[in-house]
Amino acid sequence: MTAAADDWLTVARLHDAVEAQLLLGRLHADGIEAQLADQNHVQADPLIALALGGVRVQVRQRDRWLAQSVIDRLASGDYALDDDFDPGPSVD
Repeated sequence: MTAAADDWLTVARLHDAVEAQLLLGRLHADGIEAQLADQNHVQADPLIALALGGVRVQVRQRDRWLAQSVIDRLASGDYALDDDFDPGPSVD
């Protein structure tokens, strides 16, 4: 059976739910439809993360190469902020 373009595919497994959320946000920012699986289990009991394989970051089959490109760029530091980055005035 072949995978359809709309099928969900796991592109990353992260043991830290916050890191999974950050990756999800980056994928969404790049226009890639994505979702998390097992996040609630990992947050409720972090010790179960190993048994589950962590939080699964999933994208549509058709977006797997775009998502992998984002993951590779994150790993290489392409999204890192410069030391002199100015976020602008704070909103209080």
